[in-house]
Amino acid sequence: MNTLDSEKPGETSARGLAAATFVATGLVVNSVLPAVGFQTASASCTFVVALIATASLVLAKPLFSISVLYILALGLTAFIAGIGIEGGGFLIETGVTGEPNGSFSRLLVFYAIFVLCAFGGFRRIFDQKSNPVSIASSPPLLSTGSITLGMAITVITLAAGIAAGMASGFSFLEGINRYATRNASAPGLGELLFNVFLNNELFVAFFLGTATTGQSISLRLVSIACILSDLALQIMHGEQFMSVLHFCLAVITPIVAFRTIHRKPVGRYVFLGSMAAVFIGGCSVFYAYQAQGYDAMQVIVSRFLLQGQAWYVVDSDSTIFSPPDAGGNAAFGRFTTSLFSWSTPGFNDYANVSGLRDLMISYGLPQVMNSYVTDDVTFTMGQMAVPVFWFGLAGGAMFVAGTGIVYGALAAWQIHVLCRGGVIMLWLMAKVFSYTTFAIQQGEYWSLLGSRMWFYMLLALIWWFYVDGRLPKFRLDRLGLS
Repeated sequence: MNTLDSEKPGETSARGLAAATFVATGLVVNSVLPAVGFQTASASCTFVVALIATASLVLAKPLFSISVLYILALGLTAFIAGIGIEGGGFLIETGVTGEPNGSFSRLLVFYAIFVLCAFGGFRRIFDQKSNPVSIASSPPLLSTGSITLGMAITVITLAAGIAAGMASGFSFLEGINRYATRNASAPGLGELLFNVFLNNELFVAFFLGTATTGQSISLRLVSIACILSDLALQIMHGEQFMSVLHFCLAVITPIVAFRTIHRKPVGRYVFLGSMAAVFIGGCSVFYAYQAQGYDAMQVIVSRFLLQGQAWYVVDSDSTIFSPPDAGGNAAFGRFTTSLFSWSTPGFNDYANVSGLRDLMISYGLPQVMNSYVTDDVTFTMGQMAVPVFWFGLAGGAMFVAGTGIVYGALAAWQIHVLCRGGVIMLWLMAKVFSYTTFAIQQGEYWSLLGSRMWFYMLLALIWWFYVDGRLPKFRLDRLGLS
């Protein structure tokens, strides 16, 4: 039996078992700390265990980890926030002062459930213990026709980003919050161009990452130039840590995938790519706040605390089987009603709110919510909080497990498409995966279960089974993926 990892099977199994044992022990011990009177140390220990678990996962399963690393990196920010919150940090959006109660120790259990279920969904689609055969030809995405079409879409996307900035202004240059620029623009050409730029970012990242693996030096150089141009545009438009981090990690995903399939070492690509993504994302946040005239470090610290806000307030009001009084079946009913809407649910003056916005209105200070309604801004990191807001801790954990399976399966299909699909299929799959990632990141589950997601999923399935799936060349069994 062989694996798609570069290490020998025995070495990989031993390393994985040791890491899993260590992380499981740390998880159990950390979960017990609040119950035995060590609430103060719990949040710090939780972050250390989460950090070690993430690093172990990257070392043991690089292909799977790069597919979910964006979610895990954001999860780590919540655990950093937990140290500050349980250390007495003040949450400006809800007016709550934190206290040590073991809340983030429970959050770590939720993340462990999500990752385990995501790995199960990933492995069900992409089994790394199959028998791979070396790839004799390039993926369809690197054919002449695909490169031409993909580059055309990339150039159009970049041009739309430039044109949107020229029409409505660049947030970074004007020194204002990115939402102020976007909301000040009347619906029209500027808004359309900006949406074209933002909505194609994941496709551009996946495509350009794939193009950098091509044999042509000129193609590689052009791809790298486009990647840098796109990052510059994101920063100019005021996109910050999350968006920049996601783009960078998406760029290195095909690089890691192809090298793993070829059984080549990928550790340095995952490590250096991840560090570069975090560094670029961090710099974008720092200079964006500095350009707005804020004390950048003070704002960043405040924003870090808010990464754990949604979980802390909901967890504090929930029990194992009971959700907060403001949530429960009524809140879940409002969410299910919103799934039939084609448009993303907004505040609309507090009308028809659902999901994360429903949670916000239940806990947010009125003066903060009034300004957020105007800008349609949301809290961050509601992935685990929103299901608990609906079902309580036990029911929320079951919901998170289901989303983990779905996310892992879609991440594996994204790699399938990078290996075998064409440009159209990649564009469709990027839309599906983008909606899914946003849902998991924010807890905006309308993006995962709403009508628009099902529309793009249906288009992707039709295209796969009737076009790309019938390609006579580059069969999946040649990759060991069937």
